[in-house]
Amino acid sequence: MLLHPFTTAAIGRIHNVEATETQLEHLMDMLRLCHSDNMGLRSLVPALMLRLNKDQRCYDFIKWWATDRPGYDWGDTDLPYLDINGANPFESVNQHVGAFVVLSPTVSLTLLKIKLLLDLMKIGHSTSTVGPKVPREILNLIQTSIPQGPLKLKGQIDQLYEKTDAANAYFWPHLVNPGHDLGDRPAAYSMGSVEEMTLALQWTYAAWTETPGAIDFLKAKRAGSI
Repeated sequence: MLLHPFTTAAIGRIHNVEATETQLEHLMDMLRLCHSDNMGLRSLVPALMLRLNKDQRCYDFIKWWATDRPGYDWGDTDLPYLDINGANPFESVNQHVGAFVVLSPTVSLTLLKIKLLLDLMKIGHSTSTVGPKVPREILNLIQTSIPQGPLKLKGQIDQLYEKTDAANAYFWPHLVNPGHDLGDRPAAYSMGSVEEMTLALQWTYAAWTETPGAIDFLKAKRAGSI
């Protein structure tokens, strides 16, 4: 059942798992009805997925929209749609940092990469701590199963950060200090504007604050200590 837009907006002000799942299901239903997404609803989806810890699904969704499809008939609902599954979230971000940047999904991808990096750092710390207490063959198995490349992830985060900053210089400063931005309701926006920042912030802020360490990581990055 499709929800009235005012109902969807009201649900967005409720911060629990059930409300977030309802928002996501509604938006996905809307996208299935209109593959071309002429309302730009896809900008709201990745952050909701991250809030629900659907990280793989989030990356698959972002990658599908970032993939060029010349000749794709958006009106043909029988064509494959949102059918990328199991894409590698550690892969290069070059596909996502082209000339045109959609702010909210790029911000969500940055958060996803930070989340992966923080998880890797946590796993690395855990294995070094338990090392003396765990048989060598078990420790080797754990370490070989951990995706390699924290430095590569940091480089990807740098790329996304800089591209986002170039697209909208207001976003990162306001993410760490949102002030009244979370309560404003812009009626329209242009690329790179304060209004664009405000909407993207409202769509993604909860995902950042609900990811332990993400805001602190960003503050450290802005301070030049990462």
